[in-house]
Amino acid sequence: METPDGKQFDTEKRGSAAAAAAGAVWRPLFAGTVWLARLIWAGVVIVARAIAKFSITTWRVAAALDSALWRAVKLLARQTLAGLAYVGGIALTAFRGLIAWLPTRTGRAYSSLFGAFLMVCGLWMIDLLRSVPSLDAAGASSARAPVDEDDPILARIDGRYVHLSEIEASARAGGFLRPDETLTPGNAFERELVESYVEQRLLARAALDDGLQRSPTVARKVNAARDRVLAAAYMDAQLRDTVTPEAVERLYRSQSDVTRLGDEVRARHILVATGEEAEEVVALLKGGADFSALAKERSLDRATAPLGGEVGWFTRGMMTPVFSNAAFSATPGELAAPFQTEFGWHILEVVDRRATSAVPFSRVRAPIENFLRMRTIESSLRDLEKKSQVVYFRPKEEDETPSAAPPDLSDPPLDDPEFTLPTEKSGEQDGEPDASEETGP
Repeated sequence: METPDGKQFDTEKRGSAAAAAAGAVWRPLFAGTVWLARLIWAGVVIVARAIAKFSITTWRVAAALDSALWRAVKLLARQTLAGLAYVGGIALTAFRGLIAWLPTRTGRAYSSLFGAFLMVCGLWMIDLLRSVPSLDAAGASSARAPVDEDDPILARIDGRYVHLSEIEASARAGGFLRPDETLTPGNAFERELVESYVEQRLLARAALDDGLQRSPTVARKVNAARDRVLAAAYMDAQLRDTVTPEAVERLYRSQSDVTRLGDEVRARHILVATGEEAEEVVALLKGGADFSALAKERSLDRATAPLGGEVGWFTRGMMTPVFSNAAFSATPGELAAPFQTEFGWHILEVVDRRATSAVPFSRVRAPIENFLRMRTIESSLRDLEKKSQVVYFRPKEEDETPSAAPPDLSDPPLDDPEFTLPTEKSGEQDGEPDASEETGP
């Protein structure tokens, strides 16, 4: 045979070479198959010989039996041997076919698929064995949960594990935990928080199965709860970034000058009914009369009269303006000019005077933190309303009502009387009477 380029191509030699190559591949495999078949045949021969010996022995033992029984035994033995030979032939044929089929491409593909199938079945069986309830020391069934050191597992619902963090979040949302309280696995079970959470999840899933989430009323409630949770999370993040200990201390230092309460004086007074009587008392005092004795004798203020008219220490803001002006305009040891209030005429003597220090940071920390929180919330809401172009459509009867002025978001004027800070009058909250209540002014 001649090729297109003029060369002679010997097909017989090519065919013989291919046959030789194929023979080189299959000859060892065939030899191994023949060897295995011979081994199997040798085993069959051994079994057959054993059966033959057993049959001969049985035949000798049953020689005295009836001929019909002997024929039945021979027939049974013949059929058994025939069946064994038939099964052996089928097994040998199948084994030869398997040996010849495995090296093919289809055989390799089926072998790989079968191996993957076996692997998946093994993993599935391992998972089933792990999820099977075990028996505790008392013999009761108890499920074994995976160990999670960071977030312990407390329950399982249809194969889904419930962690401690989920129980804690649900309890805080329901108001069952204080903000400063930490939940432990033991407390969660003691307070039945785990059972409550599981029951809530089961009921919620049942509602979803029934399609209640498609109800307009339920959808509005779910959206409202979702918005409430997201709004709280957003404000918590804003406050966490804004109301920091550094910000509180910085605001306190910026207002430290106005947190000083000024001077405070110690004074005593005599309260009389008329101006003439006040002038008479002043004349007696200038003549050398004892102030304490006159106060006990003639003062109408029954709270301070037994004390000799002693009022105690007070700052300018703790008394009425008239009383404070008279007290702070006089020098220690000097009598102030008689003055009148709604309670009568006062003769005031300043005993001592001293300067006060600034309000301690520990006493104004809470008001400053509250102010920063309110300012952060108000500013965040105003910014969001401005970005979203919010428009309110109020009823007509409310349109005529003047709108309230926007809140003042500047730093709090700590010297403003309207901004409440703990002062010397904090004793009133502790049950201690204030000097101004004793004197009346």
